[in-house]
Amino acid sequence: MATANRQGAVPIPAGERAVLLDALRGYALLGILIANMFAFIGFPFLDEAQRAAMPLAALDDLAEFLIEWLIVGKFYSIFSLLFGIGFAIQLGRLEQRGEGVPRYLRRLVVLFLIGLAHLYLLWLGDIVALYALMGAVLLLFRNLGDKALLRWAVALWLVPVAWSALIHFGRIDFAQPIYKHAEGSFVAMGFDLSRGPLPFFQEASLVDHVRAHRAEVFFRLGDLIYQMRFTKVLAMFLIGLWVGRRALYANLDQHRPLLRRVATLGLGLGLPLAAAKAYVTLTADDRPAYEFAAECLYVLSTPTLALGYAAGFALLWANGRRGVLAWSAPAGRMALTNYLMQTVLMSVIFYGWGFGQIGKFGLIFVYPFSLALFAVQLGYSRWWLARYRFGPVEWLWRSLTYGTAQPMRREAAPAALAI
Repeated sequence: MATANRQGAVPIPAGERAVLLDALRGYALLGILIANMFAFIGFPFLDEAQRAAMPLAALDDLAEFLIEWLIVGKFYSIFSLLFGIGFAIQLGRLEQRGEGVPRYLRRLVVLFLIGLAHLYLLWLGDIVALYALMGAVLLLFRNLGDKALLRWAVALWLVPVAWSALIHFGRIDFAQPIYKHAEGSFVAMGFDLSRGPLPFFQEASLVDHVRAHRAEVFFRLGDLIYQMRFTKVLAMFLIGLWVGRRALYANLDQHRPLLRRVATLGLGLGLPLAAAKAYVTLTADDRPAYEFAAECLYVLSTPTLALGYAAGFALLWANGRRGVLAWSAPAGRMALTNYLMQTVLMSVIFYGWGFGQIGKFGLIFVYPFSLALFAVQLGYSRWWLARYRFGPVEWLWRSLTYGTAQPMRREAAPAALAI
């Protein structure tokens, strides 16, 4: 193990990376892209008549059901799982170099600032800032035993059930004042909310979009509180920490029985539960009992199916499908860059200050659009990583963490093993 120098640490050589994790992260990026494009394409802002007038409108109900059933929540949960695994790997290496918690906290501070920039400059749907905050909380659990980690994970995933009961039956909703503050901020800035969101996205200039982000941040905060996303993310972090400690990803053959059980239970229970959740969400009204039922089904199905996806992916990898699955690894290696770039590209394509395609396509088009955009990202990632050691944003994150510009070109840094 190389010791750190004044320039910080150089990355793990390509041959020593856990390519499985990179590939799984790449697929998670694709799932997140599909879920986020649901909003960017403008479908939620259309009324029934507008939806019926879309090209291939007859397929949109099926497309929406499939997104709710198989996509929503599952891939950010996989991303959260991978964050926890990365936490175990990175903190262990930092501690071996004598840096430990202080350096990791600095990494999180920089990540939080990147997330805030995403929120204030690009889009309200950022997840990076939340990951940084909950990553700091994760440090409190680093010395717990394995069984305690799993117990805490289960308990934290159940918190949103009690939270939803408080909202829908106790009529105590801490998110509502935040939503009202956001609406007031929009009005104070001169934006007209009476026409709905779609005209704003179609007509507003880039400057107005950036101005509006100051209010949209409060909508995002309200959503995170309403959904109690904090404990959902932390729960998956803890499972990832457990997986990282045991290095399951590096010893697939040894852990085949466990992976089979997780895949069987995860897919066997998660798929029907997630289908029930999708049905309730798309067909029920907004009465408290239905809202509570949808949240309960989400809590039961989302982590279950996400873990089933991840375990099934690992089993396919172990069974000789590595060549088929590894194609997404370059995108996963520079996941932060690609995640932020997805926002930039979708904003340019759909918003009125760009190509103005929002509200012009039905939901079925989310699938080909997402695949095409991800293919571009994958090709770019391959090209970039053939020349550079980090993605652009990863390089910025690393350089700010170590307080000095890190070697970027492949031939510019000595070979050593570090983070």
